[in-house]
Amino acid sequence: MVMKSRMVLVVVLLTTATSSILVSSQDVNNCAFEEAGEDAGTCALRLDASRFTRASWRTGTGRTSTWLGGPSVDATLSPDGGYAFVSTSDMLRSLQRPKKAWMTTRPTNNTGALGMCLQFSYSIGGLGVEALEILLLTFTTWTWRKPSPTHLCHWTITPCLSGRTKQTTHGEWQEARVTFSAVSQHSLVFSTSPDSRYANYHGYAAVDHVTFTPGPCQNDCMFDLDLCSWTNSDSSDNFDWKIGRSSEKRGTGPSRDQASSLNTRITTGGYAYVDSSYPRQPGDLAWLVSATMAATQDPLCLRFWLNMHGAGVGDFRVLRMTVNGSSEAQELWKLREGASWGTDTWYPCQQTVASAEEFQIIFEASVGSPEAGDVGLDSISFTQGACPSLPPNSSPGWGDCTFLDDTCSWQLPPSSGFDCNFLSRVAGSNYNPPGHTESVYEITDMYIKFDLNCFKNVARDRAALVSREFTTSHPLCLSFWVLMYTNVASQSHVGALKVVLQFPSKNITIWRLQNKQHVGWTYAQVTIPAASSVKVAIEGIQGPKVMGMIGVDDIAVFPLNCDLKPESAGVQVADCTFDHDLCSWELEKTNQTSVSSLDRWILAEGNKILKDHTFNADGGGFVYLESFNTLHTSRLKSALLSANQTFCLAFWFSEIYKDSSAKLSVIRTAAGDEEVLWSVHQDKIDSPPAVVNNKAVWRYAQVFLSSQDADYQLTIEGKVTRSAWAIDDLLFIPNREDCRVHPPYAKL
Repeated sequence: MVMKSRMVLVVVLLTTATSSILVSSQDVNNCAFEEAGEDAGTCALRLDASRFTRASWRTGTGRTSTWLGGPSVDATLSPDGGYAFVSTSDMLRSLQRPKKAWMTTRPTNNTGALGMCLQFSYSIGGLGVEALEILLLTFTTWTWRKPSPTHLCHWTITPCLSGRTKQTTHGEWQEARVTFSAVSQHSLVFSTSPDSRYANYHGYAAVDHVTFTPGPCQNDCMFDLDLCSWTNSDSSDNFDWKIGRSSEKRGTGPSRDQASSLNTRITTGGYAYVDSSYPRQPGDLAWLVSATMAATQDPLCLRFWLNMHGAGVGDFRVLRMTVNGSSEAQELWKLREGASWGTDTWYPCQQTVASAEEFQIIFEASVGSPEAGDVGLDSISFTQGACPSLPPNSSPGWGDCTFLDDTCSWQLPPSSGFDCNFLSRVAGSNYNPPGHTESVYEITDMYIKFDLNCFKNVARDRAALVSREFTTSHPLCLSFWVLMYTNVASQSHVGALKVVLQFPSKNITIWRLQNKQHVGWTYAQVTIPAASSVKVAIEGIQGPKVMGMIGVDDIAVFPLNCDLKPESAGVQVADCTFDHDLCSWELEKTNQTSVSSLDRWILAEGNKILKDHTFNADGGGFVYLESFNTLHTSRLKSALLSANQTFCLAFWFSEIYKDSSAKLSVIRTAAGDEEVLWSVHQDKIDSPPAVVNNKAVWRYAQVFLSSQDADYQLTIEGKVTRSAWAIDDLLFIPNREDCRVHPPYAKL
């Protein structure tokens, strides 16, 4: 995160206490909120924000302040450790407007050209918090000579996009860092604002382990003094990057650095640039190389600002090169020759960076037309988490998209021309929640919406956002943000979102989230294995008709074998909800002569006595086996399940009508041998009755599947004479040892 001081329109009158502002060393603001008596110490941080007409923070520990609205542990996960926090109740009870809470550092002298690095831990929980952000306050004090002198303080607020988060951490502690500089007396502000949409819901923001160190945060750079930890290449290019304050040519190059360009009264600050003057020739390259960076378990978002003013700018690329030199530098991001933005303006850019090995990042600028292509680079920062490439289409990959301008390379189904479509690109509004994308500009955020209230839809209707076809020789991580909610508080069934690999001959579901309601956007990711001629589909499935939606925003694709998120979206090869087909399950052929399709397991269509369990909707969505007066036996066989792995098989079953001879079994087949693991006779089933209010009842079942020496298959066998069995929502939960046979009478 990078922040520089900027001037922004705020003037206030303070009491005479303002004249006592002290200038101190920045490290006095370091604070771990160590316990002091029953409370936590505040160090030099100022929690009372009444002078700024804001609500105040307070300190506490897990043991003393959880009941007041704070987290149960500090950043070290100790219930006795201290932290600073503010609850939405504190903000909403405050008489001040706006309804924000501030915690400030002690006023401090200028940072110097190298700036400072702020690092801290933070936790956000509940629905009530809209945002936690870091602000920079710069002060100018003077005396207005009147008969009764009044001390005035002019203070300037500088928000920082990369020092702001709108996302809850669900109570977990996370790390953050912000690089900043200030040329005058200043304070930093930890600012929290409540979400007015959920004023009745509780929430909190907490901060711990506040630390300031001289110089920029690791790998960040503001180029105010030098190139920081970035260096010019010695052998791979033709010329060097330089530090600039203003272009010496008209018509090309930046006239000011990124921060001071926003206010002409600020004259400090520098930037890195390439000088295309003689003896440069078209195609000459300049490399700016980072220090060695550690392999990433989770992706990083690289943010930087570019000035592409000039009629002769060449290509600009961001490259990643592994330190061991086993391969050539890989292109992550590119603006082609002639991509000048036409004006002397700084634009924000970003790209996800990930690597399984130690690596370096390279900014490569090439000369287009000599004398007319002085490209500027400023305010480099790295933050945790993936981000779609900006500007759009700057990544050579197939998936990155913020949906601000269009759907990038993703394809939507044709619009029907009606007032509503199940799948469309929409903007945040009074009807639609705000999108996930954050920007330094005032924007109309756009995202993809699956409308669960569209009058044309029925349960289990589906539509998909589909990528272009691609081939990859290594695993990729697909990341995106999902919003799944309904305005109907009593409705627990919403719908489902899937990630499906579409091959010419088959489709494979690799991620599925259903009926998971969160008011805020939730981060999701899944690994796409090496494959050829494949498309990725993000498919929404309609649940029951409900006032709600499923949203998708900020897709990013990067080369990494990533962990599945959220864990509840995991899909095993034999999972099946029977929404539209039998998934990977197949009917086993028997010697029994079939006289009707009703003597085998079939997908339900239009069944009125039983709603499907997945969405509690009529019209099918499960499999059943029935007979009216003849003994029928039918078996469903799974795909191969992995050996040396344990599973808890969970599913739902229903006995439609009563039949003392009816039996349902789960059988494991390995090396030609069969073992019955779970079995239920209808005459042994406990109450409640099979049918209530003319609707059949779903019953929960589970059975433990121990690891085996070789891959194996499961068989679900049903026997009926004058009744029916129904099955839905087969779920294989890996590595869950606390899996007891259920119901208890299914034990053998």
